[in-house]
Amino acid sequence: MKKIFSFILIILLIFGVVAYFYVNNYIDNSLKEVDINNNATVLIEIPVGSSTNDIADILFQNNLIKDTLVFKFYAKKTNNDSKLKAGSFKLSKNMNVEEILDTLINKGVSGNTLNITIVEGLTLQETAKSISEQTTLNYEKLLSLMENIEIYKTEYKFLMDNPEIKTLQGYLMPDTYNVYKNASEEQIIKMLLSQFDGYYVAEFKPLLEKSGLSLDGIINLASIVEKEAVLDEERDEIAAAFLNRLKINMKLQSCATVNYAHGEWKESLTLEDIAIDSPYNTYIIEGLPPTAINSPGRACINAVLNPADVDYLFFVAKGDGSHYFSNNYEDHLEAIEKYNNN
Repeated sequence: MKKIFSFILIILLIFGVVAYFYVNNYIDNSLKEVDINNNATVLIEIPVGSSTNDIADILFQNNLIKDTLVFKFYAKKTNNDSKLKAGSFKLSKNMNVEEILDTLINKGVSGNTLNITIVEGLTLQETAKSISEQTTLNYEKLLSLMENIEIYKTEYKFLMDNPEIKTLQGYLMPDTYNVYKNASEEQIIKMLLSQFDGYYVAEFKPLLEKSGLSLDGIINLASIVEKEAVLDEERDEIAAAFLNRLKINMKLQSCATVNYAHGEWKESLTLEDIAIDSPYNTYIIEGLPPTAINSPGRACINAVLNPADVDYLFFVAKGDGSHYFSNNYEDHLEAIEKYNNN
């Protein structure tokens, strides 16, 4: 019996080694030129909003790559999948995948695209202003389209799955986008929503069930974390503190929501500030405010989906960007005394 088991184990090992070398050889071959002797130029057009999958299909249909899966794998492995741009490109069959990626990133021929950056933590108004300032698009039209969620409810999976979402604030995905210079206001907004939708389907949705919050709740809380956290390494701890409060029906008492209620940002709030009568004043209301207070980035969303395993309920800003965390009110009061005096 032992001999049979050993024989099977050897066969499996041999099979594994053969499979490993076969796969690696296949990948290496697929990264090479389709036809090393053919330097004829092929002009391809990558539409605005194209995903890596879309681009791979276009290249394959034009017989410029051998395998779409290998192209996508290599683009992701080399951290180039997020750098691919829209526009017109001159390619040829004697270019390997590395050369094709370099062309798609750095050598567009039409000059008809530009990059726009949407930073984390912007409201609808701030997002519209940012896009308008980086392009020639109309601020009022951008804002009007952003405020009309009904236009988009049947186009995106995250909106179809979550009909309770009432505003796009929170869902205009922060990122750098390559867009056509003559793109319309609606095309730009749809590009941001498509980016969020892809993130939702691929990464976000699978983690929703274990979070205990709805999609809207996660984005809502992530928008608060976006404004409260300064240091990357503290995001998951701040998220944990707020989630711990929610679990015991303790008010969030977030300065960020009070600032949103006032429509201005203050580093320090007065007693008068935190007394404002607003559904966004989490010193008064229980639970989350009615909507997200901005569009958070992936890092803060991930912090809410994967909070630190801590029992914190309180945190105080030290003045250098970091916070002092505690799990009881006495320590919290001492920290306030210490760091406010400094």
